[in-house]
Amino acid sequence: MQQYAALVGAVLGGLFTFLLVRAGERHRQRREQRSRWDAERLAAYVEYGTAVKRVVRVASGMARTRGLSHSSEAVPLDRGRTELADAAAARAVTWESVLLLGHPETVRAARAWHQTVWQLEFFARGVLTSEASWVQALSEFERTRDEFYQCARRDLGMAGYLPPALWPPRWFDRLGAEQREQLVAAGIHRVSPAAG
Repeated sequence: MQQYAALVGAVLGGLFTFLLVRAGERHRQRREQRSRWDAERLAAYVEYGTAVKRVVRVASGMARTRGLSHSSEAVPLDRGRTELADAAAARAVTWESVLLLGHPETVRAARAWHQTVWQLEFFARGVLTSEASWVQALSEFERTRDEFYQCARRDLGMAGYLPPALWPPRWFDRLGAEQREQLVAAGIHRVSPAAG
């Protein structure tokens, strides 16, 4: 009888050891997979953000060429159309990774961001032309950009919130009246920091 008890004890001990090792292994695999997907999501979010900002840079430069205020360098319209099409195509490609890997809240914020950027593209193409609407569109762009980055940070487990952009920057207040007027005339000083 003692032999059976020892045999049962050894079998149960082996079974419990197996189950504990197996559970530990599964936990380690899930943690590694989560870490790998976090790295993939981070790359997708960064590539997407970079692609959207490229569209905005070109669109803002074209809008500046059309007489709208912005700190971007003016972009000749012929060159800008080609660059804008290339930038929009690159954004569309990176969007697919966000759709595949992104948290639903981040996907929603990314969609809102690029839909706002489409509005900037309409200004670049001359479909929309109002300076007041342009300023409002830049403000919407900034709000949706910040929301995207906040959602992405939350999805990646990063604590804290993005600090608000300061505009005009502190150095602007130290300029003389003539220097300020030159910057405003050149479109450098604007109501909102869209290039930020």
